[in-house]
Amino acid sequence: MEKDSRQKSIERRIDSRNSFSGHIFFATKNQLFEGELKNFSKHGLFIKTFEILTLGEFITVALPYLDAKQGKVQGQLIWSNNEGYGVELARKRDGSNYKLLKLEAKSM
Repeated sequence: MEKDSRQKSIERRIDSRNSFSGHIFFATKNQLFEGELKNFSKHGLFIKTFEILTLGEFITVALPYLDAKQGKVQGQLIWSNNEGYGVELARKRDGSNYKLLKLEAKSM
């Protein structure tokens, strides 16, 4: 039996996403942009923006609702759609991921 080509694609995320709606700023090496954080997980973010960016580019995201030590995270643009970009968060040298613990608390 043939599979229906309209079936939903297999979910490849390791962590569940937490919905969020908040204004953010993010920067490439050369420019500052505005966007809206739509959801996040331990390993990634989805940023809604209509800016034209390059997949594979690294960005720094300023999360104004966190304290100064956790207020910036770095990541790489790994996919896009007509609404924005998926960002994989960078890992620290010790292999651990940036933590967004306070972000989760503020999203409730």
